[in-house]
Amino acid sequence: MTFLGKILAETDRFITNISAVTIFIMMVWIVVDVLLRSIFNAPIAGTIEVTGEYLLVIIVYLSISYTYKEGGHVSVELFQNKFSLGVKKGVKLVTNIFAIAAFFLLGVANFKKSVEYFEADIRTTSLLNYPLAPALMIITLGVFLLVINLTLESISIVRGKKDY
Repeated sequence: MTFLGKILAETDRFITNISAVTIFIMMVWIVVDVLLRSIFNAPIAGTIEVTGEYLLVIIVYLSISYTYKEGGHVSVELFQNKFSLGVKKGVKLVTNIFAIAAFFLLGVANFKKSVEYFEADIRTTSLLNYPLAPALMIITLGVFLLVINLTLESISIVRGKKDY
């Protein structure tokens, strides 16, 4: 594994742990909210907004790169088993190149939008009135880590170091 690969693996592991802790926090938050709503008719204000606009963003985007590396994303293998190893590598390389381009453009656009949100101090319209830019930055981080992961995998395929 290359030096960059090791750094990416450690980064993925660290931020995936943040994602796991966030799942626990979200679970506790929602249980407490339901209990308060049911027993005292006094829910926690902003639960839907915080869980949907921050906690879910952390859970999904901070674990997207690690999930890809571990082969956890949905894939269709209907014809893949019938291809030779060379065809499998070629198809994987082409799909990675398209994914790198798409996710890179998504990351750049998202980064620009988050900078706009920071500069304009765009906030939610809920009672909590919290800024939305940090959530966009989390998405940008996750997407760029995925791009790095796809790039390293593509280099590995070209160098002949990755088998299927």
